[in-house]
Amino acid sequence: MKSLPHALVMLALACAPAAVLAQTPAPTATPSPSPSTSTPTLEPATSPLQLPYPVFGTPVPGVVGAPSRQHPQVTLKQAVALAVAESPVLASARADASLANVQVRLALGAALPNVSASASTSRLRGGISRSSSSGGSATATPAPTNVTITSNDVAIQVRQLIFDGFHTEAQIASASASQVAAADTYRSQLQQLALSVAQGYYTALTAERQTGAALASLKNAQTQRDLVAAQVAVGTAARSDISNVELQVAQARLAVIKAQASALDALASFSTTLGLSPDEVVQPEDDVPANGAGMVSVLAVPSYQEALKRAFALRPDWAAAQEQVVAAQRSVRAARTLRWPTLAGTASTGSSSTDLVGGTFLPSWSVGAQLTLPIYEGGTIAASIKQAEEQEAKAVALRRQAELGVESSVKQALVGLASAKAALDAANQERATADETLKATEARYKAGVTTLPLLLQAQTGYTQSLVDQVNAAYGVRQAEQQYLFAVGDNLQL
Repeated sequence: MKSLPHALVMLALACAPAAVLAQTPAPTATPSPSPSTSTPTLEPATSPLQLPYPVFGTPVPGVVGAPSRQHPQVTLKQAVALAVAESPVLASARADASLANVQVRLALGAALPNVSASASTSRLRGGISRSSSSGGSATATPAPTNVTITSNDVAIQVRQLIFDGFHTEAQIASASASQVAAADTYRSQLQQLALSVAQGYYTALTAERQTGAALASLKNAQTQRDLVAAQVAVGTAARSDISNVELQVAQARLAVIKAQASALDALASFSTTLGLSPDEVVQPEDDVPANGAGMVSVLAVPSYQEALKRAFALRPDWAAAQEQVVAAQRSVRAARTLRWPTLAGTASTGSSSTDLVGGTFLPSWSVGAQLTLPIYEGGTIAASIKQAEEQEAKAVALRRQAELGVESSVKQALVGLASAKAALDAANQERATADETLKATEARYKAGVTTLPLLLQAQTGYTQSLVDQVNAAYGVRQAEQQYLFAVGDNLQL
């Protein structure tokens, strides 16, 4: 009779999917329960591409993607660099930065000399009056004559603004501040993209670890089924107990299917964040050690004031909000100077024809100045001033909103980082306790001193501890990236 349980175990292993067996070690004899001396390691990550799709049921080809579309593993730094090069998210920010540069050039153009060249030709046919002479004396009697006249002119004009109440200077200053704000906004979007890449990076790794944890849970559920079957075979358990453990095995299979689907979705989303097709698989390199106890964040949790000071020094979105206020203030100044007179100097030189056929050119030149004083313009200047003042008020409000956003994100990031570290410690302890409880319950059930519901409860606790430990480990990495983004230091290229 002692060989029967072993035969049942071998039969169960023969019926298990080959992919599942490849991911989990063969069952060994259940050791006697002993106190945990170290933190249990995380279950090995399992890429969803290493399993049939779906892992149970009828294969569905063409959904996962061809192996030729798979890329080598990338580190987080490499993934961010790839996203910067490929992602279309930055296209709008690049265009805004370019437009801001153009606005500066337009504003500078009003202060520089305006040089233009012109050439004209005209042909006129009509009557003209000519004087006639008689007896050596001239008379004023006109003699109408119908003739054709050709006129040709060539000239170069120069216009230079001399004074406009510092309107052009204010416009240049406003455009320059907007240019700096656009550059800061672009840097902010770079940091936001880096955060999105990091979130997708660790979400994909979490999903792959969860797939490994689901396989480990399935393997354990199958071991429990074999244990119950062995107890039924020797007559120490009721045959109805098998259906209870079979339900747990079925639930574990469902968990594996869901974990595989989540991992495939996470990898597809990660590729999209990088600016690639979701059919192209980019595998993130796992930087979380297998030993959960070794997964300690290298980032120290500073005080709120220290982190806030660093954020205000580094955050480009805060710098952009400040520059937008400066640009708005200078726009108000430029609008108010529209009431001032404008003085400009002009000069031209050229050559014009002097005869009827457009020949006999003689040089010509002119020098002058033009003073323009607005007297009444229908209220457009007052409207421009009011518009600029409202834009300034809006910029000030947005700066305050950005300030509150920085303060809030820093506070939340600090809380999140400290909580993530504490959650990892608790999850490691939960996993260690779940392992000890499951081993002890298995031993007691095998000895016939405990019930099946307690064994199933221990299995459920073990499964939950696997999930919690993975989530906590990668939760630390996510919290680290959120903190670095909050203080403006997450873009390391």
